[in-house]
Amino acid sequence: MRRIILLVLLVGVCWTPLQWAQSPRAVPAAELRKLDLWVGDWTLVGTAKDTATESEYKVDWQMQGRWILGGRFVEVRSTWKGKGKESTWLEILSYDPVRRIHTYSGFASDGTTWVATVKFTEGTFVETETDTGPDGKTATSRNMWNVSPDGMSISGKEEREQDGVRWTAFTVKGTKTKPPSGK
Repeated sequence: MRRIILLVLLVGVCWTPLQWAQSPRAVPAAELRKLDLWVGDWTLVGTAKDTATESEYKVDWQMQGRWILGGRFVEVRSTWKGKGKESTWLEILSYDPVRRIHTYSGFASDGTTWVATVKFTEGTFVETETDTGPDGKTATSRNMWNVSPDGMSISGKEEREQDGVRWTAFTVKGTKTKPPSGK
């Protein structure tokens, strides 16, 4: 009797992973293709302000985007240089098929984190973002982007609000220096 129970358990343990391996994988949502824009290497330049009262400064922004996890997410790594400082961050872009909306989460080298939703229209898109700094303070941003028809150049502007004060946090233009190589 013990051998039969052991045999049934062994077959069950081996059978379950085999079933998982043979089940068809869900195809990524077609809406994910809109994220192709960020796949490749980008160079952006422009001006920025960290607070409403601060002086504007020049900024150089490098981004590298690639498809990850079976083409279901885009990973974007950025380096932002301005005011003699350099900061880096990581963003994960995705599509939520239940809410039917594009989203992303970001993590910066200074401890800042953010979440955002994205709305696409022909040639433009708008990101609505909430971030939390390492000090626990929150801010909201609205990023407006215009994309060239070939997807190889972009211009963008961020309007930011913190503690009831609004300002233009950055204005940039950029080009994709390396076209995407697929998923």
